[in-house]
Amino acid sequence: MRVQVCFKSKCIIHFLLSQVVEPNHGNVDLRDIKVIPKLGGTVEDTELIEGLVLTQKTASGSGGGLRRMEKARIGLIQFCLSPPKTDMENQVVLSDYTQMDRVLREERQYTLNLVKQIKKAGCNVLLIQKSILRDALSDLALHFLNKMKILVVKDIERDDIEFVCKSTGCKPIASIDHFVPDMLATAELVEEVNVGTGRIVKVRYAYARIAGY
Repeated sequence: MRVQVCFKSKCIIHFLLSQVVEPNHGNVDLRDIKVIPKLGGTVEDTELIEGLVLTQKTASGSGGGLRRMEKARIGLIQFCLSPPKTDMENQVVLSDYTQMDRVLREERQYTLNLVKQIKKAGCNVLLIQKSILRDALSDLALHFLNKMKILVVKDIERDDIEFVCKSTGCKPIASIDHFVPDMLATAELVEEVNVGTGRIVKVRYAYARIAGY
């Protein structure tokens, strides 16, 4: 245990020295430090990531999705990429197949317009906040995102939004109307890797706008 403590201490000290906010006082905001444990491996496998680590996996879908993106433009959305639902319970009765086709076409066009707006802003890495009201990401939306070469990570916890924004420099986007290039963050590399018995997503060398958050 003494060796493990020593090894971890070196990682922690190196990080703290690199994150000193006030050089004259040596102050560090401990809320900017996050330790993520994963099963498997040894203590020597401990790694210091200059950026952000997400425990969620990339969303791949049936057709397969991206797991690596260089020169990433990162967007974080708090709205759902799925057909809207009413606030009250209701039933929609379709009397023939033409009405069903119309509903499916409208749903497809609605989803496609959302994804096109995301692509138009220059986003190639999309983080999606977890939703409890309805699916945050539909299979159709994921299909379009994969077609447009956008890496997707869904189910970001609401409590982690502030940490993600401060670590990357992106701003949370609550509506598709606000999805513009100024809301995005930049990172050299975003990739999903195997760690121990699971997988994580690493965001390396994100250029966080410290003054902006």
